[in-house]
Amino acid sequence: MTNSSQTRLAYVAESTYGTTPATPTLLVQRFVSESINANIENVVSNEIRADRNVSDLIQVGSSAGGAVDFELSYGSFDNWLESLMFSTWSTNVLKNGNTQKSFTIEKTFETGATDQYHRFTGCVANSLSLAIQAQQIVTGSFEFLAKGASSAQAAISGSSYTGANTNDVINAASNFASLAVTGLTSPELTALNLNITNNLRQQQVIGSVESRGIGTGRFEVSGDLTAYFENEELYELFLAGTATDLTFELGGASAKKYEFVIGNLKFETGEIIAGGNDQDVLANMTFRGLYDGTDNTLQITRTP
Repeated sequence: MTNSSQTRLAYVAESTYGTTPATPTLLVQRFVSESINANIENVVSNEIRADRNVSDLIQVGSSAGGAVDFELSYGSFDNWLESLMFSTWSTNVLKNGNTQKSFTIEKTFETGATDQYHRFTGCVANSLSLAIQAQQIVTGSFEFLAKGASSAQAAISGSSYTGANTNDVINAASNFASLAVTGLTSPELTALNLNITNNLRQQQVIGSVESRGIGTGRFEVSGDLTAYFENEELYELFLAGTATDLTFELGGASAKKYEFVIGNLKFETGEIIAGGNDQDVLANMTFRGLYDGTDNTLQITRTP
């Protein structure tokens, strides 16, 4: 039998899309659950047989992908953020761009004398969701699209593994700071959720079971927040369709932290209602990040 608690998740960056580097050094990844798997497309033969049996099942397509759920910690996902943002860190600043970055992701299942290895090539981060809730740790989920999958009973020849860091898990209490929204005076939130997607797609071709690559769509940033209703500032931003911005920090007070900046956003929906007795009145808002007029929608700055 195989225990999920003994599963190792590791990855290595690819120089060529869909090709695992020779003698790779894989980085062990921190995670809480995953659903990366092969996706095989089959067609059932429709031939008519006098004995009424089905003659065949034909494999016509193959891809892979899935999600990796995590608890946020500093430095654990910087490489995956590059894939998500289609960019690279420059002086500890990351802005959304146009350069695709792929990985080979490997799952190792402990099964006794012979371990089982499931490998997924051409993994590109399609989306990220980040949940920041009062009195909770900060959690999230990366979703990947991949080219293909394979299985083996041995490690890659010449490969090695680098252990994950041991930085503290970031919480939404003492590790959340510097919240700022232009037009709001000292907003107080109970929840903030951020969603980022690249709208990726598999590119299928005749002559190959696997896709030829991954197509890139629009980079979209959206989210929602719940704030205490203290004045009309937030609701008026929504009613007037006024552009504003959003800045917040996650991590340590002076180091091992990230600053997220959406330089231009508008609120899409707004709801302020009295739900019943003995409750706080809350403003429930959804928002969408927009092009900021220079070169990006989202900027992340890390402080080592």
